[in-house]
Amino acid sequence: MSGALSALSGLGAGSLGSATGLLGGIAGGLLGSAMSVASWRGVTFWMPNASEESGRRVLQVWFPGRDDYRALDFGAQDGAIRVSGLIIGDDYVIRGKRMRAALQKAGPATLVHPWLGAIKCRLVQSGTLSFSDGEIRMARFQATFVRVPPDPAGTGLFSRIVDTLTSVLETADALVDQGLLAIRSVLSVITLPLALVSSVTNVVSMTMGVWDAVTGSTAALPIRTAAAAPLEALKNGVVVPVANTDTVFADTVSTVLSGVPAAVAQAVSPTATAAIASADAVSGVQSDSIDPVAATTVLLTAVETLRTDGATLAAQSTDPASVRGLVLGAVAMTAAQAVAAASSLTYASQDDALVWRDRLLAMLDTLVDDIETLAATTGASVPVSGMLGALRDSKAAITADISERLGRLPAVVSVAVPRAMSGWLVAYAVAGDAPETVEKIWTDMVARNGLRQPAVTGPGVVKMLKLSDAS
Repeated sequence: MSGALSALSGLGAGSLGSATGLLGGIAGGLLGSAMSVASWRGVTFWMPNASEESGRRVLQVWFPGRDDYRALDFGAQDGAIRVSGLIIGDDYVIRGKRMRAALQKAGPATLVHPWLGAIKCRLVQSGTLSFSDGEIRMARFQATFVRVPPDPAGTGLFSRIVDTLTSVLETADALVDQGLLAIRSVLSVITLPLALVSSVTNVVSMTMGVWDAVTGSTAALPIRTAAAAPLEALKNGVVVPVANTDTVFADTVSTVLSGVPAAVAQAVSPTATAAIASADAVSGVQSDSIDPVAATTVLLTAVETLRTDGATLAAQSTDPASVRGLVLGAVAMTAAQAVAAASSLTYASQDDALVWRDRLLAMLDTLVDDIETLAATTGASVPVSGMLGALRDSKAAITADISERLGRLPAVVSVAVPRAMSGWLVAYAVAGDAPETVEKIWTDMVARNGLRQPAVTGPGVVKMLKLSDAS
């Protein structure tokens, strides 16, 4: 997984193929209301039911002359996930062929499960795809998957530290998947109505305005330089196809909407440049990395601006449900990149880590509010259960990662300065028998308290790193 969490990494969910209004009587009846949207390798289907085996790997051992047995427990067992799905819509034959191709691909992939969320799985048995002349515009689909086991490498302290960071990135990637699914769901109709085309154009234009504003300051110039290409793509917009028979148009819209945040997150920790390379590969902006604090701050600002401007645009649109769905997808993918960029942050103290944790969690909570608003919108075609699960997992991963780091970070203490005195004297007094820490304590004290004149500090309370953890 790249640092940018590429918006088209292959883990995204697929197109619905047809709007709810085109699904016929089955979508409007009791059966339709009970079905939920799932996805395998970018091909979506309705999942009315699914089952999963789970338990322990127990071996029974019998001995001669005894009626009882001994049980050898070899650990937990993730059994098979058996899925029964329906591919419904005018394009059911096309999507059935896509599902057939997806079943033949090698390696693990993400199964977007409407109840269990995004699960990394492998197909262990041949899937079944069936058509019937008594079920026009519908194909039945069955497959059996098994979960991909977690990486067993290392079980010590440092493996847990790495695992929490990996979990943050994986949950962020799952959130990208859900953003893709939201956009593909909105743009799933074969014939794009004029109102929907207008919604796409307006959302792309609004997104361009947001990024133009948040990267327009002098401080954000390196970010704007790194995102020059996707900014240009946003400016050019998208070309609407005559017939929307696949997910190419939806993927193009997703790429345009997610290009800038992906570029910003990638620029935080760019790929290392080879020692021997062409001149243009080792000079210029390609080798310039962006401060993680600046990148994360810009991404968080963009998330909030996209939300507010998107709500205004939806209120003025003739197709508010589609606008909300497209904006939700764009916001989810931007939020995922903010989480990815924040994973590169270094914290000076426990308080700093907790502040960033609370900012990230508050951002994800706003997405939950947007989902609830979208779910209550008449005509909204975006499946929200998967996104809610991705948000929940991402919040849990962020909390676990910050908690893992807290024990290795110094605390911030408040020191009462009774009268005006030099900041160096305060730092020396706090350092005590560890004079080698004076410079670090003084630097942190100046930055943390915003001291204009460090030569004259106080009277008052000054915050600084705790002595025992400052070195």
